[in-house]
Amino acid sequence: METIERIKAHYRFTGDDVDNLAGLRPVMEKRRDEFVVEFYNYVKNFEDAHKFLKDEATVKHHQEALKVWFMKLFAGSYDSLYLAELGKVGLAHVKISLHAHYVNAAFHFVKRYVHDVLRKEYADQEERARLMRSADKILDINLDIFTSSYIEEEKKFFLSQKVESQLIQLANRFTHGLNLVLVLGLVILGFMVIGLFAYDLLHVLDGDLEKGLLSTLGSLLMLWVVIELMGTEIKHLRGGKFAIKVFISVALVAVIRKILVNSLKSDAVEAQLSLVGAVAVLGIVYWLVSKVDKE
Repeated sequence: METIERIKAHYRFTGDDVDNLAGLRPVMEKRRDEFVVEFYNYVKNFEDAHKFLKDEATVKHHQEALKVWFMKLFAGSYDSLYLAELGKVGLAHVKISLHAHYVNAAFHFVKRYVHDVLRKEYADQEERARLMRSADKILDINLDIFTSSYIEEEKKFFLSQKVESQLIQLANRFTHGLNLVLVLGLVILGFMVIGLFAYDLLHVLDGDLEKGLLSTLGSLLMLWVVIELMGTEIKHLRGGKFAIKVFISVALVAVIRKILVNSLKSDAVEAQLSLVGAVAVLGIVYWLVSKVDKE
């Protein structure tokens, strides 16, 4: 935000303006209660007024704050402290999400009210015009500072949106990289399973037919799992949806392979039955998911 001295220089706000406004203080002090009443009669017609003036306590608080702000227009002191106070008022408007349109409309009313008072109080046209110019300057400075609060908040919002967008892009790239690593891992795992398949096939050739066939079948099931996972991951990299059915089928195949491996051992019947139960449950889940996908 600009310094108060630079702001005053831009509006050609001089010592004469300070004197003019200070001279208006007694006139405006007599009318501050009238100003507040007329101001609230004006703003209560705004369609969203009820959102900000919710109850009597809130209205009373705003009215007292409005009186203070109005009289400080004619206090004759417009330094950095005054700028800071206006900045706080502007920020308060931003925090309650008061649209800038209502702020501009309110300032239009204040300027019109001050002009009406000056027309009533000062018959000399030249003097009245001089006082109006000073009043217009301080009101324009106030509106400028209030508007700056909205602009600063918009900058913060834009910056946060930009940072959020960059973080999302970074996260997406990182996730894409992890998916590529996963595909590479599945390729390596695929070669390892092929090696295991060849090793199990040797058992068949060595004459251990039952063990060789069951182990080879288990290796083939593992190879199928790797192929399914790799296919799903490639589809995902190309923008495909997450296929939960594939992972259920992978779990189902893993349990079936466990049953085949355990059949070569002397495991307890309870363990085999629990694996069969797991197959049944996974089969039901697979059927339900398939039904949902079709619908």
